[in-house]
Amino acid sequence: MSDLDWSTLRDFLSVAKTGSLSRAAQALKISQPTLSRRIAALETQLGARLFVRTPRGLLLTDDGEAVLEGARRVEQEALAIERKADASQQSLTGTVRISLTEGLGTMWLPPKLAAFHEQHPGLCVELLVENRAVDLVRREADIAVRMFRPNQPDLIAKHVGDVVMGLYATKSYLKKHGRPERAEDLKNHTLVGFEEGLSRNPAVQRFESMFSLDKIIHRSSSFIGQLAGTRAGIGLGVHDCFMADAVPELERLMPRHFQHKLEAWLVTHPDVRRSARIRAVYDFISDAFAQDRAVLLGDSAAKEAA
Repeated sequence: MSDLDWSTLRDFLSVAKTGSLSRAAQALKISQPTLSRRIAALETQLGARLFVRTPRGLLLTDDGEAVLEGARRVEQEALAIERKADASQQSLTGTVRISLTEGLGTMWLPPKLAAFHEQHPGLCVELLVENRAVDLVRREADIAVRMFRPNQPDLIAKHVGDVVMGLYATKSYLKKHGRPERAEDLKNHTLVGFEEGLSRNPAVQRFESMFSLDKIIHRSSSFIGQLAGTRAGIGLGVHDCFMADAVPELERLMPRHFQHKLEAWLVTHPDVRRSARIRAVYDFISDAFAQDRAVLLGDSAAKEAA
């Protein structure tokens, strides 16, 4: 293992994690043929076959599993060195990668970044908009906004606020189908729901259980796509209040009885937070949550509809 450089092991680890040359190449930002050649060269160097192709993707062989254990140790050491090097950087230049959900990453944070970039023109903020928890220890991102309390001991997390979800419909839908006033009324309405993966979330299951299964006639893996479905009048929709409250044709329904609060946590690794550029972005996001506390809670719309 000592004769292998870190970049070679990083390629191997990415393929092992994703089980796919194409997905690993995309994550590494190289072409698939280049990655394929590198893996083949590594197998030649080690004199062992590391992966076997199956209908489920690339799986590690026994030799590959043995290499994986050592590669992970090298990875931990290399990432620790990278984090400490980052911590020593006190210039406000470079890239900061932020992982956050689709709603926050497309509708909430971007409008605030213009003012931030005026103050810090040397910084590039890269948003990773996805509804999964990235691996901060492996530097998939520098900072993450997570909608649950992290439990990893090697990360630091700050509760920066709460995001409330509510039930919405267009004025035209309500005029045509009537306004639900009680939970039992929802059985008579159609719902713009979550795709199968998201629908396994306990909060989502609670929402959807209030509707008849045959009334969930439209699903989407995208929160923006769901909002578009509700705006189109397909049915009622459950949305982040800060997104839906900004749409004039939508009305919030039963705010006293139908809402779900998600905790927002700002998460990073203690080593990288000492970096000046990462600390600047971390503090900016924390302040933005504090300033928009009422908006994210949907307070104004709830008061108007109460």
